[in-house]
Amino acid sequence: MLSTAVSLSFPLTAFNKMLESNPYYDYMLKGFEFAVKYNSALFDAGSKAFETFLSTRNGTAQNIRKTIRSSFDVTLRDDLNDDALASSMTDYVEAWTKLCELFGFSQFTANSYDLFSYANRMLEPLRDNVNRTPSEVIEMKGRFNLLHYTSDLPTMHKTPLLVVGSLINRYYILDLLPNVSIIKNLQRQGFDIYATDWGTPKSFDKDLTLETYAEEYVENAVEKVKEVTGADKVSLLGYCWGGIFALIYSSTHQENVKNLILHATPVDINKEKTIIENWTAHLNADNLVDTFGNIPGWLINLAFLLRDPVQTILKYPRYFSEPRSRDEITQFFAIETWLYDSTPIIGGVYREIIDQVYRKNLLIKNQMKVGSDIINLKNITIPVLDIVGTSDDLVPPSASTSVINVIGSTDKKLIEFPTGHVGLCIGTGAHEKLWPEVGKWLAQRS
Repeated sequence: MLSTAVSLSFPLTAFNKMLESNPYYDYMLKGFEFAVKYNSALFDAGSKAFETFLSTRNGTAQNIRKTIRSSFDVTLRDDLNDDALASSMTDYVEAWTKLCELFGFSQFTANSYDLFSYANRMLEPLRDNVNRTPSEVIEMKGRFNLLHYTSDLPTMHKTPLLVVGSLINRYYILDLLPNVSIIKNLQRQGFDIYATDWGTPKSFDKDLTLETYAEEYVENAVEKVKEVTGADKVSLLGYCWGGIFALIYSSTHQENVKNLILHATPVDINKEKTIIENWTAHLNADNLVDTFGNIPGWLINLAFLLRDPVQTILKYPRYFSEPRSRDEITQFFAIETWLYDSTPIIGGVYREIIDQVYRKNLLIKNQMKVGSDIINLKNITIPVLDIVGTSDDLVPPSASTSVINVIGSTDKKLIEFPTGHVGLCIGTGAHEKLWPEVGKWLAQRS
């Protein structure tokens, strides 16, 4: 029996070693393992939904449908947020990066970035002007531009507002369409508005750091706004990762900042991780950056699709299952265009934010290092407004609200609004209630 066991174990051991030494087989194996776990999560959610269907006896057809869908969504969200699945996904991505290195795909990716950047420059006049608030481009020192939004409306507040955008998606979600534009909303309230346009990075931008963006580039933008307007200080509005940049700058250059507004900014990751945040924390950012330089935008889009595949499939038929006006259809496709108009994320910045914010949660602990500075949020004593979407499934409320308790300001306010991440930007309710309240708060301090 022993000899039989030995003879059987030998080929199995040899087979395992072959898998480990062959990147292609390792990639296939890790991909299969992840597919099994992912599809098991879908099957489990479907089973729970079917059990709910069998046990539901009373209620209208619409309410029953909502109950079944809620059961499916909750189960799928819990299963996809499981650490074992996240670890399996990480193993698969690492096997993929090894295969990419073997076939020289990293150089192909770098060339694709540069081609994408060149093509984007040809599309900019169309993308940046159709349905956008009129603006003039101020060329800056560094790899970004500064936009100044022009208007015939009078400026009623002496302190200009600088919007600091995120690196994950383009800035124009804040100016998507005239009727749902945060820029226009604040212009009507009398503010003179500027915004950073980080553009489309090239392959050789991969070594730019968090210090480059949060201190050097934001500093250049602030000084330019002060120069153009003659103001002594500037108010900052940071959106998503742009809020991280704004926090870092405000903690180290508070003498230049009048007010700080944080908009759906991830600061405290440990309290409650969404699917995306958990997957991100598990990823080996170093391997991705070392292999590709900048992080492919399509990889981020794929993660967004995988976190809710049913919604992705049903979104279009569900939306068009009832009559829609031309304005509604225009807005729907404008949002879809923005969602998938993702640029590569600067590798150096991605590496630092993933390691220090998503993995080690150092920002909220006042231990985050940017360049030679240790970022201490208690140093921020200027007025701060924190805007949070209570239904945000990308940056959960708990990841944003904690900052209010850590900053040193005595003049600080938290607004929790009943909508999601994108709804804060383009929701009708947000433009009727939230942004007028934001404008009122800012006006009293400008």
